Amino acid sequence: MNCRKFVSLLFLISVFTLSALAQQAQQRRTAEEYIKVLETERRIEGLQITKVIETLKIKPGQRVGDLGTGSGLFTRPIAKKLGNKGLVYAIDIDPGLLKHVEKTAAAEKITNIKTVLAAEDDPKIPEKVDLIIIIDTLHHIGNQGPYLKGLKKYLKRGGRVAIVDFSNEWPAGHESMRYSLDQLESWMKDAGFKRTEKHDFLNNNFFVIYK
Repeated sequence: MNCRKFVSLLFLISVFTLSALAQQAQQRRTAEEYIKVLETERRIEGLQITKVIETLKIKPGQRVGDLGTGSGLFTRPIAKKLGNKGLVYAIDIDPGLLKHVEKTAAAEKITNIKTVLAAEDDPKIPEKVDLIIIIDTLHHIGNQGPYLKGLKKYLKRGGRVAIVDFSNEWPAGHESMRYSLDQLESWMKDAGFKRTEKHDFLNNNFFVIYK
């Protein structure tokens, strides 16, 4: 290889390396920025995390799938509620968010959280669970009807699906993602689920549970 070709090769390697590093840095920034949005004081207060978890009547030792774990706002307190014999699967399609969940769980010495890198059309939960929660996430999922049908195989007999999502004011940029509770009812009915509970204590979210 002559000197000119060698220099050109080195240049191309450098360009690809810098591009990859820049892409990784952008992904980290995106995850970090999103975490700040997910953990604003207003959002945390609005979701009433403690009351939602109490309403779910989670029992120690159960298995729970937090589908769309985000920054782990619900994942961590649910893990504590389940105790050492229980387990929460923190499920997301964003590796950066999953790393954040692992980091914060370690900082709080929570050992019963396992992260799962999901596909856009499949949560890929490693085992059947007692409960799947979907908090402020379903509107991000395409083809909700078929997706919800696919959850059946991840639930134990008598397992439940709890869904919390926007009901009145939707955030800017979410216009194309809007859906109604009536639409959700139709999707869940087609998927073989029946609504067993509906709670109205959240100001800007519906909260429904299906079996």
